[in-house]
Amino acid sequence: MNHKVIRKQNNSHLCFVCGIHNDSGLHTEFYELENQKIISIFKGKDIHQSYPKRMHGGIIAGLLDETIGRAIQMIEPHIWGVTVDLSIRYIKPVPLDQVLMVVGEITSNRRRLFEGSGYLMNESKEILATCQAKYMKQDVDSIVTTEDFIEEQWIYVADDDMPQSFDLPQ
Repeated sequence: MNHKVIRKQNNSHLCFVCGIHNDSGLHTEFYELENQKIISIFKGKDIHQSYPKRMHGGIIAGLLDETIGRAIQMIEPHIWGVTVDLSIRYIKPVPLDQVLMVVGEITSNRRRLFEGSGYLMNESKEILATCQAKYMKQDVDSIVTTEDFIEEQWIYVADDDMPQSFDLPQ
């Protein structure tokens, strides 16, 4: 089913998952969808390898964690999710050097905690890993160490080829 992109989320400078200036990072882009889901797009490199031509499980966990944790920003823009619990099921090997996507959503939202689920898929919409997660809500001002972080390091990066929609599995 096709889902329209509502907006692109910000990136940071040095985050391993979304950092635009992290040479070892994944340089992931995040898009909010009309169905209250978030999708991230990335391409693993050789530096992210475990077994030959396979992405390391820790990298997969980081991608699932970051994507699901960011979903709260669609509901509460100044809240960041701090991971409390993460449960991952690795279904198939995750290849390197091809575009992959993670889809995440909020499944429960309470005053101090939220829960979410997500999955990692390839371009053929084959699900390679799934995740259930729980997060504590933290206001961004209680996490960042300097007042300039939001203005200088949490930035919108224009996307010349921004997708208009994504076709997701049921």
